[in-house]
Amino acid sequence: MTPIHLLWAFSTFALGGPQRRFLTLAGALGPAYRHSVFAMDGCYDAADAAPDLNLRIVEGRAQKGALISRANLSMMRGVLERERPDLLLTSNWGAVEWIVANRGVPHVHFEDGFGPDERPDAQNPKRVWARRVFFRKRGLHFVAPSQVLADTFRDVWKTRSERVSLIPNGVDCARFDPAPRSGPPVIGTVAALRPEKRIDRLIDAFAAASVPDATLLIVGNGPERAALEARAGQGVEFVGGQDDVAPFLARMTHFAMSSDTEQMPISLVEAMASGLPVVATDVGDIRAMVCDANRPFIVAPEAEPLADALRALVDDPALAVEIAASNAVKARMKYGLDTMSDRYDKLFRSMTGQMSSVHQTGT
Repeated sequence: MTPIHLLWAFSTFALGGPQRRFLTLAGALGPAYRHSVFAMDGCYDAADAAPDLNLRIVEGRAQKGALISRANLSMMRGVLERERPDLLLTSNWGAVEWIVANRGVPHVHFEDGFGPDERPDAQNPKRVWARRVFFRKRGLHFVAPSQVLADTFRDVWKTRSERVSLIPNGVDCARFDPAPRSGPPVIGTVAALRPEKRIDRLIDAFAAASVPDATLLIVGNGPERAALEARAGQGVEFVGGQDDVAPFLARMTHFAMSSDTEQMPISLVEAMASGLPVVATDVGDIRAMVCDANRPFIVAPEAEPLADALRALVDDPALAVEIAASNAVKARMKYGLDTMSDRYDKLFRSMTGQMSSVHQTGT
């Protein structure tokens, strides 16, 4: 049977949450699909994170500027005519022009989260208006990874519920070792070093918690790195961006998130699969994602309660072990790769009129 051809359009194919999910999903879907990728900024760095994955890079670059550019629309229509995909998949605000450009290809649009100007409680009014207009287009279906985003589709962007699929992010849990940790505390995070991730808040909370012999391990890179390194005190270690975060999660005894805005972070699922207790700000679906015993450590987005939660969890090792085990079980039960890939396979086949799949994935 001829593989289903998916054309994925990203504003950038630099390695981030949507790109990591795509790479994982493309591998899990197997030979029943073939994948072409277009990056509007011409950056394809994320492809290096999955060198064995058969991806076709589509040449081209979009112009920056106005919300809708005639030159961009013409370029996109040319790409669609040449590539002739069975399904077009677009990701986030930076790719909304494809919605206007598309003239009949079945289309799934993803929304994954918000930058600092698009929090659910403080969204850019112009983008709200534009999404309400663009999202009315026929033949367009939507995917949200979090309940917060699914509610935003319905309540803010006025999208009918039947056009939105809630598909939580999943990971290959077998890649992560949930074995109990020992030794001095290593409080870690995995995040792009961007303003909304508020790593400055985590650095301040770590200092205020004053946990003896502790290390703060920061995995990630981004424009904030130099300023964060200047802010950091003793015991803070920056290791940069990593294609494989599993070895660094294995070093951690506790996982922390300090963001102002999240939805359904893949890094949190990976931390749970690694058997880590979590201290995090109460944003997006984080509180619902962790196990029940972990929820008292999901706190207001401020340095002081984050510091208090870190100190309390480190000071109760028996509870930390209990939470770690429960998080590992929940990740495997609810956020495994099989669960995610099966739901996407069904959605993609329903959009393209294909028969049900018999593809198998590893766990």
